[in-house]
Amino acid sequence: MITLDELVRRHQRLTVTRLETWVERGLLRPVDVQGIARDGDLCCGFTDIDAARVGLLYELSEELAFDDDTLDTVVDLIDQIHGLRHQLGCLAQAVAQQPDDVQRAIAAAVRALQGGGR
Repeated sequence: MITLDELVRRHQRLTVTRLETWVERGLLRPVDVQGIARDGDLCCGFTDIDAARVGLLYELSEELAFDDDTLDTVVDLIDQIHGLRHQLGCLAQAVAQQPDDVQRAIAAAVRALQGGGR
């Protein structure tokens, strides 16, 4: 688990306040690790995926200067794309588990829907 402070150290100009804002806006969802810290703040940890997401958020907001609304929209679209990729992967696995004749029928139907098998 990666701490809030570790994430801040990974990005020179990133602040704890900015990270907390991303959490409040729902752009990051840390895991509650140990309840309440001595200073009254919530203790939380981040996964490696969260750390990668922080890198993306940092690049979009700091390096590309996206405002908060644009950042929310872009991240939502990226999340939708990842969700669709996962769904398509599941569909591909389900098709791959079917008998060859069913796979060929599905492939023919897809080609027909795409405009005749271009």
